[in-house]
Amino acid sequence: MRIAAFSGGHSFDRDAFAGFLESMPGEVTWFEHPDADPGPEAFDVSLHYDMPGTLPRPSAPPDSLRDAVRAAPKSGHGYVVLHHAIASWAAWDEWAEFVGGRYLYRPGVVRGVERPDSGYRHAVPQHISVVDTDHPIVAGIPESFDLTDETYLCEVFEDDVTPLLRTDAEMTDAVHFSTASAMAGRRDDRTGWQHAPGSSLVGWTKTNGRSRLAYLQPGDGAPTLSDPVYRRLVGAALRWAARQ
Repeated sequence: MRIAAFSGGHSFDRDAFAGFLESMPGEVTWFEHPDADPGPEAFDVSLHYDMPGTLPRPSAPPDSLRDAVRAAPKSGHGYVVLHHAIASWAAWDEWAEFVGGRYLYRPGVVRGVERPDSGYRHAVPQHISVVDTDHPIVAGIPESFDLTDETYLCEVFEDDVTPLLRTDAEMTDAVHFSTASAMAGRRDDRTGWQHAPGSSLVGWTKTNGRSRLAYLQPGDGAPTLSDPVYRRLVGAALRWAARQ
């Protein structure tokens, strides 16, 4: 299995991510933005841990990615999207629809409805439960497990995805922080910010025509990237998305 792994646009633990990639099945080629611009033809599946297209202002994706995503329903190329990569390409609506959710840096319009900016909360101890125990991605995974990881209070298109994992972490604006405030230099602030309770989904699958996609929300840092259950989940997600 040939895997194209993408990073860049967001700070991350490089050593932890390198060790994580080494644990993945198949042959991994690591690309970093802004220099990453390969087409999918030479790979069976793409692994996204990147968050470009945001700062200093929203930018458009490279033509290769835009073309690959639009062609995926017919090409069948697989995708595994991890953690902050759901927030990639803030100015590109198609990415959110392709992945199955959207993270807003500032208040915006999602599917014709005005929505507040999304929220984040670091280092959250959480108990994660498998929703679909028959799915091949969770074969051999405990029906529930514990992680300490960042949570997102963001838009999840539950009607368009197949649930895989849910967290017991509180998904309200009482414990999360405003991303717009953080972007304005007020990190970990929720003053005046309001957001409706969010989805407990932290893992799902989605099909786009012939293309298979899996999203796993955990993955913030070394503790999760080195966790054997998490590594097994991602490895199985890659095999499933690549139809292997």
